[in-house]
Amino acid sequence: MLKNEAINRIFGKVEIDTIIKKIKGVKLKQTEKNYLYRSIRPKLIAAEIVTKDDLLKKINTKKKDLSLDIEANLSYYGYNMFSLKKKKAKKIEIEELIIKILNEYPKSRFIEAIPILLIKNKVDKFKLLELAVLYHVKNQLGYLLETALLIKPTAELKEILNYLKANKEKEISYLITGDYEFLTKTSPKRIKEWNLLGRFFDEDFIKNAEGYL
Repeated sequence: MLKNEAINRIFGKVEIDTIIKKIKGVKLKQTEKNYLYRSIRPKLIAAEIVTKDDLLKKINTKKKDLSLDIEANLSYYGYNMFSLKKKKAKKIEIEELIIKILNEYPKSRFIEAIPILLIKNKVDKFKLLELAVLYHVKNQLGYLLETALLIKPTAELKEILNYLKANKEKEISYLITGDYEFLTKTSPKRIKEWNLLGRFFDEDFIKNAEGYL
């Protein structure tokens, strides 16, 4: 056990010695009992859960890239990507599509589409908010709703935005992944006001909208 690199990454030498003593039936000192109950057992319980759920296999399995499905659905809702590859895909409800982009496929070209989707389509605001809360993307959605209103003000979108402004997540998160220190310095002010990091600019959204509205 002491020679196993994976075990040594999880347990310290004292913990490993304590485990070996416990297995051999050696009487433990009080400090070793403390290690057993406060540190060793919780780690072993977690390891058992990881094994039962087969988490290692799941995280090592390459996720299927559904970008073309996203592109096809964007087209359904009036945002053609002008991709050379065309594909028919099962239609995703617009609220689910928006959240799926923010949660699973936060690529810049998809994020740029969201304000257009919000302007051109009727959304179920309660379903959209419910999904945003469930997947912890309230701030991302709030920022993009605000962007949509900069392009074309609508009373319905403003109602959702007011709720999100009053219920922002305090934790800093990414609108799109990147180098933390770089994005901390270069993220525009309006993005930072939503406790987000990312490099998107109002003028780019407005220019992009000219081709779709």
